Amino acid sequence: MISKLLKSIRQPQFVVTFSKLTIFFACVHFILETLHAIVFGQSLLGLLPDYIAVGLMISGGFAAMRNDDAIGILCGAWGFAFCLHYRSWAWRYEAFLDGMATPVNEGTMYVLGATLFISALSFLITLILCAPKTT
Repeated sequence: MISKLLKSIRQPQFVVTFSKLTIFFACVHFILETLHAIVFGQSLLGLLPDYIAVGLMISGGFAAMRNDDAIGILCGAWGFAFCLHYRSWAWRYEAFLDGMATPVNEGTMYVLGATLFISALSFLITLILCAPKTT
């Protein structure tokens, strides 16, 4: 069963579809992060890591669609996004536990919980795609 799953994940069509989905998620991330910065006043210093993640995801998505060997770029992009989402979620969660979270931070924490799950799953998929192919 696992080998069947690995075979289906490694199909070129899956990689193309996953790459397109990655580009879509990157665009949504860019829009929502920019809106959050405008509405709640985040500085460019805080936006920069998110924009780096977006750039990596878009470039990794296009690279992987053109060449299966570029899947490592996509893996790095999802790994970076996962770490970014985890760290962004973690400090809000700690503030929540301490009773110091604002309503905005609490709401953002819940959104980040969903993005954390998506980025962790996507990172795992790309790690599988990067694993050496056995015959």
